[in-house]
Amino acid sequence: MEKLSHYWEALPAESPQRARYAPPSEVPSQIWIALLAIAAGIAFMVTGSVPLGLLVAVGGMGFGAFNYAVVQRYQAALADWNAARLCLACTGQF
Repeated sequence: MEKLSHYWEALPAESPQRARYAPPSEVPSQIWIALLAIAAGIAFMVTGSVPLGLLVAVGGMGFGAFNYAVVQRYQAALADWNAARLCLACTGQF
């Protein structure tokens, strides 16, 4: 038994197993886009276009919530990958 992360790091770059045992792909946090959209929505509401401002602000909040959930799922998958073990005899993951 060996930690999956250690096994993956020890594989040569040309090994076909690198793709099979690779960690989950990183998801960038785009919270600044959501914050800018909310600020733009507030600016629209202050300047007099309340319906457009509400639409932009709510859209920014929705995007922020969605992006936060995606980043949390990535972090959980990465934690699972870091904790996984690999049986070198049967190549089963535990």
